[in-house]
Amino acid sequence: MPADGSANSSNAAKPLDLDDLSYKLSSDLVTLNDRSPVEAEAIRTMRTHIMARHVEDGRRGLAFCAPTGEVGCTFMAANLAVSLAQIGIKTLLIDGDLRSPSIEKLVQPTTPTQGLVQCLTSADQHPYDLIHPEVLPNFSILFSGGIADNAQELLGSERFKDLIDRCLRDFEFTIVDTPPINRCADSRRICTVVGYSVIVAKRNITYFADVNMLAAQLEEDGAKVVGTVLNEV
Repeated sequence: MPADGSANSSNAAKPLDLDDLSYKLSSDLVTLNDRSPVEAEAIRTMRTHIMARHVEDGRRGLAFCAPTGEVGCTFMAANLAVSLAQIGIKTLLIDGDLRSPSIEKLVQPTTPTQGLVQCLTSADQHPYDLIHPEVLPNFSILFSGGIADNAQELLGSERFKDLIDRCLRDFEFTIVDTPPINRCADSRRICTVVGYSVIVAKRNITYFADVNMLAAQLEEDGAKVVGTVLNEV
């Protein structure tokens, strides 16, 4: 952890030791259980579209973003990642929300671990030492590693671009969860680096105008919007 306090000390993470780690999987990973078959089937339908219109065209990554919070962006990103892994695609899920990370609520390691923050703040840290491989078959995770006070600077760095480029090359598919656009500009940067994005909206919460505005902003930044997902739950 850097001495300048760029990462919040109250969220300090321990070095990764795979031998000591196990994971508690949330029931919100609906593609792994029968708790919500309708939601699980909707995720699989989204997977089919992503496979046909994205993966088979050689595209290797997506950033999930939303105009506001509480619309299920993390839920969609994580479940799609698991769903892709289930059909044999080597998938990496990255928690790109360095302000209010949520992936650990769905896949909780037995102890907090380092992750994206440490990858971006330590010149000596090899990023692949912090990726949790095979949390499930074909499913790996790079957790956030805590909260960063200088998240925008870290995500705007060349180191972040290099990391994403490497992940897109080495994994068959990389999915990045991002913070809501109304809270910060981080997601716009992430979507630009990844190159392709999906906008998540929620019935009776998200305004159509906000989706249009976010889509226009992303296209202006050079991030192609491949679709919008309506979360009804």
